[in-house]
Amino acid sequence: MNRRTWLCIGVLALLMAPLAGATVLVALQVEDLAVMSPVVIVGEVNAVKSGWNPEKTRIHTRVLITPTEVLKGPNDLGTVKVKFLGGQVGDTVARLPGAPRFEVGEKVLVFLEPRQDKDGYLPVGFYQGKYKVFTDPATKREMLLRDGPDLGVKLVGGVADQPPESVSTLDEVRNILKRMGGVK
Repeated sequence: MNRRTWLCIGVLALLMAPLAGATVLVALQVEDLAVMSPVVIVGEVNAVKSGWNPEKTRIHTRVLITPTEVLKGPNDLGTVKVKFLGGQVGDTVARLPGAPRFEVGEKVLVFLEPRQDKDGYLPVGFYQGKYKVFTDPATKREMLLRDGPDLGVKLVGGVADQPPESVSTLDEVRNILKRMGGVK
């Protein structure tokens, strides 16, 4: 190989080094999530439990959410099961950078897609598809908070290099979905 080829390989290796060992996600905003998600709900987290798959080769976390409002999707969802890779069983921890975090009792807005195995739903865009909903004591408005990316997560494309999300209230998300034909 000539010197130019080695130089190109070296530059490519330097550019790819930050992605090695990272979960690489396309940066998504609410409009992106709304288009990609057949189901969008607001609800309360009732249960969070991790367990082994039948072969005991992977740990999955299962989250049960009772919808209080269906913004997009069928109205008769009942309790929604969200299932994704990662979690803790006993002393064994399987951590997937970018996986969302849920807590029992928290109110959430989630953008969901059906799992391929038909065993519940996945959050669209990993952590990007989950927002905590809380009431601002001063304004009484329902505000949204999305976790930032974990260490080991690399956001690319989209608006990765732009300022953080401008949507901050649940009403703003309702209006975006209404404009897109999602809110019932």
